[in-house]
Amino acid sequence: MVKTAFCLCLLILPSYLFAQARQDTISAYFDLGISAIKKSEQLKIDSLVYYDILQFGTKLRIIGYADYVGSEEANVELSEARANNIKSYLISLGMSDQDIEMVIGKGEVKRDVPNGNAGYRKDRRVDIVPGGFQHSPDTPKKTPAKTIDLSKVKKNETLRLENVYFEGGSHYWLKQSIPVLEQLLAALQQHPTVRIRIEGHICCDRPRDGIDFETGEFELSTQRAKAVRDYLVKNGIAITRLEYHGFARTRPLRDPAEDQMMNRRVEIRILDK
Repeated sequence: MVKTAFCLCLLILPSYLFAQARQDTISAYFDLGISAIKKSEQLKIDSLVYYDILQFGTKLRIIGYADYVGSEEANVELSEARANNIKSYLISLGMSDQDIEMVIGKGEVKRDVPNGNAGYRKDRRVDIVPGGFQHSPDTPKKTPAKTIDLSKVKKNETLRLENVYFEGGSHYWLKQSIPVLEQLLAALQQHPTVRIRIEGHICCDRPRDGIDFETGEFELSTQRAKAVRDYLVKNGIAITRLEYHGFARTRPLRDPAEDQMMNRRVEIRILDK
């Protein structure tokens, strides 16, 4: 199908294709409140497949989003519908269902400064992330999580949350992180007087914090720490017991060139017991 659509594919500018070839994530954009794929985005995907920039036979993750316009529940459904429509379109082009490792809707992208009823076009999108979980550098081998015992951690000491890992360039954690977060929640429930600060860190030699592609800001370590804080608050921990802070790459455990994964981490610091 794609090969016979060569003339249509040429409608996509080569400069755009070259830009996509240099990126890890391919994004398809949608109209406000609409889950159907626009013709222009179908042609974009056709072109990326034709020129082997989006290659079948590799693992993919498909992640849908919505802007803030509309209710939170409706936006979750909308983002899921967008992601599923992209999946269906890729399969119609010849992609194997087994190569699509994840299809998920993240709901709305939070914005501190709304843009009225117009919303934000770049938040109405689906990201196609090549590589899947098996080949992602941000996905280490899963190892059993240790029980978190806050009674053994002294005031002002830190405790690293082992096996808490995030999607590349994002404050969304990978699913193997959930058991550790549940253990942290249980530990705070068992010790109701403990106050903590959640500290986010990233790897690599950067002059400032990493960019969070969800917000477009250089605040990746801060947003990852905040995401853990928000999870705890959502599950009943008083917000007054929780602080968060991002330290970017200023406190590496190891030489970033030798062990990037070790430095992509979240720690908790005991502020009061």
